[in-house]
Amino acid sequence: MIRPQLRVKRLAVSIALLVALPSSAFALEGLSILHIGDQESWLLSAQGNLRDDPSQALSFYGGIDRLASVIDQQRTAATAAGYSVLTLNAGDAFLPGPRLSASLSNLASAYSDGGQDFYDAMAMRYIGFDAAVFGNHEFDLGADVAARFAQVSGTTYLSANLDFSATSAFSALASSGTVAPGIITTTTAGNKVGIVGLTTPLLPTISSPGAVSVIGNTAGASAEQNLIAAAALAQGQIDALRAQGATTIVMISHLQNAANEINTVVPLLSGVDVVVSGGGHELMADADDVLIPGTTASINAHPVAVQTADGNSALVVTSNFGNRYVGELVVTLGDDGRVVRDAAGIPIVDSSAMIRVSGTGADAILPDATLNATVVQPVKSFIDGLNATIIATSEVRLNGDRGAAGAPGSFNAGVRNAETNLGNLMADALRFAGQTEVAIQNGGGIRASIAAGEVSVGDTFNVAPFTNLVKTAQNVSAQQLKVLMEHTLAGASASGNATGQFGQISGMQVRYDTQLAAGARVLDIVLDDGTVLVKDGVVVNLERLVTLATIDFLAAGGDGYPFVLAGVEFDNAVNSVTYQEALLAYITASTAGGGLGGQILASRYGIENPLDRQGRLIDLAIAAPVPEPETYAMLLAGLGLVGFMARRRNRNAQPA
Repeated sequence: MIRPQLRVKRLAVSIALLVALPSSAFALEGLSILHIGDQESWLLSAQGNLRDDPSQALSFYGGIDRLASVIDQQRTAATAAGYSVLTLNAGDAFLPGPRLSASLSNLASAYSDGGQDFYDAMAMRYIGFDAAVFGNHEFDLGADVAARFAQVSGTTYLSANLDFSATSAFSALASSGTVAPGIITTTTAGNKVGIVGLTTPLLPTISSPGAVSVIGNTAGASAEQNLIAAAALAQGQIDALRAQGATTIVMISHLQNAANEINTVVPLLSGVDVVVSGGGHELMADADDVLIPGTTASINAHPVAVQTADGNSALVVTSNFGNRYVGELVVTLGDDGRVVRDAAGIPIVDSSAMIRVSGTGADAILPDATLNATVVQPVKSFIDGLNATIIATSEVRLNGDRGAAGAPGSFNAGVRNAETNLGNLMADALRFAGQTEVAIQNGGGIRASIAAGEVSVGDTFNVAPFTNLVKTAQNVSAQQLKVLMEHTLAGASASGNATGQFGQISGMQVRYDTQLAAGARVLDIVLDDGTVLVKDGVVVNLERLVTLATIDFLAAGGDGYPFVLAGVEFDNAVNSVTYQEALLAYITASTAGGGLGGQILASRYGIENPLDRQGRLIDLAIAAPVPEPETYAMLLAGLGLVGFMARRRNRNAQPA
């Protein structure tokens, strides 16, 4: 149902158009664009693995079946108002983890051709999308899975900057029109709308596309330079669709951050009307949009008008993540099929809304019964089985938050900007699995926190959802280790800038200074046995070689890691242990065997404090020397933080 205030907006704008346009221009058509993105297999709810659980308020929001009902509601209302409707998906339709594992376990031969199906694809087919764009997560399990998902998704997957001739599977999909750089769709009134796709140039470093390359990317070029090259490819497709008769152009782009569209790509384009952005998880909303409790808009406007190279403007929209919201933007097409603009060249917005997907309150919507039965319930049963398998107890909350920038020394610490206890646990698990002296785990590969209390198999999948395999190297020099650590810290800052490449480590202590230039920040590296490898920024031990464990994603250059450039040689062995399996094994292995014996103790994995000089990762730009014990205790007592700041004493100890 269209909210009352939107009806008022639509009536007012329609009257304004009738007054402004010449008497001959009465062939107006409303175009409602319904947009979602970054679904990432959040099929059950906005909480993740629980559904309508009183202990978790978020579990009453989101859910693919409720999302489907919202989309159907808005489509019905728009059609009744005489509008044509486009339903678009801005990429990252699925994400490896326990919810996707349900598909791999249950649907290996479930599709009509006897092959793999996916619960996420079943939902896409049922909802019906006019087009989707390839995001990065579509390639997390490799090019073959990306092609298979596109094949069974029930829509056309778009990208103007991916090489679809790279594999036989993608070539076949290109021949059938299942994948393409762009398409034209025809509205109810016969207007032709061109839809162009654009994928992040970062794809090779943040996912696993294999042979599928990003056209126009230049090795060694800056991120901005590669975005500019991508914009040129998008422009070529826009021009081609215009030449084929498209009078309106919508671009679906997955560039990881709406700022990339707003600040870099869209200002370079001509002839584009609307841009649907994905990949950044931003919540874009107007003041009158009702939001999910506990969430706030990161962009206080929906849409944002951005001036384009032709002197007009395009409207940019995005819609958060995880099936939490459906965005709607309504514009008007004139008798020439073009988007009606004001005198400044800005498309006139008939109405816009960010509609929350709610199962509670005044706007509660009934879930779609078909998707509830065929998708939600089977996935919930699979997850319930994982969550019912308890493997350990934790005395503390294990921090797997992304982290967020703030004032220096008071930012929100997470795995992408600081040492955390879960980051330590993950790095220790890699080290345990590889039986090495040190380990590096990128913060971007840690995807969830673990609450204090019982720890389940499901928790390990949530934390480590990808199919990353443990890789080991036997002879890593101090110089090579310094190069690697310089990379992990290159995007860090005293204000807590969060980057996926930020490294969580095991087996060593690293002191660095984010006030120094990137590439020259690492001051000291000391192994757990006391061996000093780097002192005051200089490699001082040329003889000592260490064994190292990491994940194959990083070993192959993921997140830009320079293992190859640094000359690190990995063991030539078949790798079959995923980092999730490594985490599970480390937690459950007996203490005699080097594991935790099912007990995650605060004395070992207590809450980390980025402001002190203990721990494994110490930024001297913000960390202060620890006072004498008596002074420190008095200070914490005065702040009421004694319990909160309790720290483990042997955090640098090797995994037993």
